[in-house]
Amino acid sequence: MLNKLVLSTGFMLSAGGASATTIGAIQGSGAAAKPGTYTIEAVVTGVYAGLNPAGFYVQDETATADGNPATSDALFVVAPSPTVSIGDKVRISGVVREDAGAPSFNQAILTEPNITVLSSGNALPAFVTIENAAFSSANAERYEGMRVQFSAPMTVTDNYSLKQRGELTLSAQGLTYQPTQFIDPNDEPATGTHSSGNSNGAAVTAYQKANDDKSLVLDDGSSASNPSPTPYLDPTTGTVRVGSTLTGLRGIMGYGFGKWRVQPLPGEAAPVVRTSRPKGPPVFSKLDLKLASFNVLNYFNGDGQGGGFPTPRGAKTPEDFARQRAKIILAISQMNADVVGLTEIENDGNGSTSAIQDLVDGLNKVMGAGTYIFVNDGDATHQPNNTDLIHCAILYKPAVVAPLGPPLLFTAPDVFERPPLAQVFVTKRKERADTLGFVINHFKSKGSGKGADADQNDGQGGSNARRKLQAAALVQFINKTVIPAGAARVVSAGDYNANYEEDPIDIMRAAGLVPATPPTSASYVYRGLTGSLDHAVITNNLVGFIDVQKWHINSGEPSVLEYSNAGAATDVNTPFRSSDHDPVLIGVNFAGMTYANTSRPTSRLFIYPSPAAGQVPFTLADVPASAGRLSLDFWLPQGPRLLSLQGSPEALQSQLRDYTAHLAPGIYLLKLRGTSYQQTRRVMKE
Repeated sequence: MLNKLVLSTGFMLSAGGASATTIGAIQGSGAAAKPGTYTIEAVVTGVYAGLNPAGFYVQDETATADGNPATSDALFVVAPSPTVSIGDKVRISGVVREDAGAPSFNQAILTEPNITVLSSGNALPAFVTIENAAFSSANAERYEGMRVQFSAPMTVTDNYSLKQRGELTLSAQGLTYQPTQFIDPNDEPATGTHSSGNSNGAAVTAYQKANDDKSLVLDDGSSASNPSPTPYLDPTTGTVRVGSTLTGLRGIMGYGFGKWRVQPLPGEAAPVVRTSRPKGPPVFSKLDLKLASFNVLNYFNGDGQGGGFPTPRGAKTPEDFARQRAKIILAISQMNADVVGLTEIENDGNGSTSAIQDLVDGLNKVMGAGTYIFVNDGDATHQPNNTDLIHCAILYKPAVVAPLGPPLLFTAPDVFERPPLAQVFVTKRKERADTLGFVINHFKSKGSGKGADADQNDGQGGSNARRKLQAAALVQFINKTVIPAGAARVVSAGDYNANYEEDPIDIMRAAGLVPATPPTSASYVYRGLTGSLDHAVITNNLVGFIDVQKWHINSGEPSVLEYSNAGAATDVNTPFRSSDHDPVLIGVNFAGMTYANTSRPTSRLFIYPSPAAGQVPFTLADVPASAGRLSLDFWLPQGPRLLSLQGSPEALQSQLRDYTAHLAPGIYLLKLRGTSYQQTRRVMKE
């Protein structure tokens, strides 16, 4: 090997006297490499003939690197058909550039290379360890082109481009949530009930920036479309889900298409994604009733006689519909709920060839004759007051509940595209019957809107004004129609197209209704952001008598598994990716609920809202000793006091799990009072 002397100017002298520039001197500590013609000597660390542009990465050897952690010691060499190998020490002369144009695309590259291989089989530079908590994509320039490894597991936050481009989006600090899942656009602190203005918009923007900063792309080392086999699938489950993790991620930090991306390495350093799936629906304690809401992904059955395809929405062929139908029926049968609210089912009435009748027939064939019947809204061809191709519907088990009175459909015109449908039920399992009102909803989507309904860039998307109108109308429907029909206790579920802290949910909170899950209870993933468009909103007299869980079979799964994308490869023997929304399961015990999380070793109380970096457990450690004996009251944010405790901070802290075991998951106000001490805090119970 050649003997070298590294000079402080960034040059090194090779045997024979010719000079080469250290890559660190070329990269510098600025936002872009210094353009010009250079000669470098470095080691090949990764070869990517399938990238566009094709080429390979080189990095200064440890002994000759500049030793400055603020500068990258690596470059990408553009070579259409690279003939070098990993471990080759190369001498290259060429033109360095870093700009927006091809072939750089804002990555530091060396073009027009004149390459000489000096030796092979050289040791590779050590990986630079990136601490997950400190990683920011805004400051990743120092790692450009270098061999990197992350200190802690990385989390998959998006798999949308996996099939088409072989890419996963990763986060160094856990899931990336929709900002409005935790941050109220017009209330600080969150859990307020204002539903106009944008006074807290800066916090929404800051939360999204934090999401972006902790994210990057795991590439597959190729620019090929639809790579085969699809990379990163778990060999056991055959999928990779949002929330899956990679431990010890190693690779080369590249840049392309506006994002930092880790290019994979071969052999033992190759990335391995570990993916597990829920083994079945959530398990509840003893129940009087099990309810569910489920978005059935445009369930259209053609003309109901085997023809009529393609449909306006949903399946395009009879074969596709058969696949969709099988997965939907499997999912609902495994939920085995006593009452099921459906959204996105074809609005073609209640006749013998209707979509709702087709679904009930399929369920009863699997579960037994007469297991389910549907609530008949009275029209054989079209749901009244519905202006859409889809509608809300309700199925129920006649052996378990009976309708009390007729179906209740929202009838005011020009408010809902898909009006809420309600039914009051009487239970049959016990000698003494209980009553419960159930409402299924599907608010206007976020994807469009003009004027007041245009996207206000506050995190809530388009048509927010329309959804606010619908939320106010739903409150009136519950108070003036459903409750007077005999249901003092009401569960209003479905697809609200609004995340946890958005205005429509605030309108319902202001009316005394309670979203019966914490904001970490997610049901939908959009552009790599996890959120919850699907909720169970309840009258506050049901708090303590209800448990709500999402069954995560859909939102985290790649869309390529949907029947419309997978085609003949659709796995009809699992419920996974039967829709794009996760179903909401709701357990009711009219004598009082025991929650599944009471067996956990901690109280599962967290400061709310959670910072973007992750959850912070709630403790009383910061209460001053001078406060003495404390009073600690738990209140609903808009509603009654549910729990009152007294004792020293130490005693209350040690018993907090037991004291709060009966509280439902959700958001609470804590009012603390002591000697010359008074505070109100917000906590989330999971």
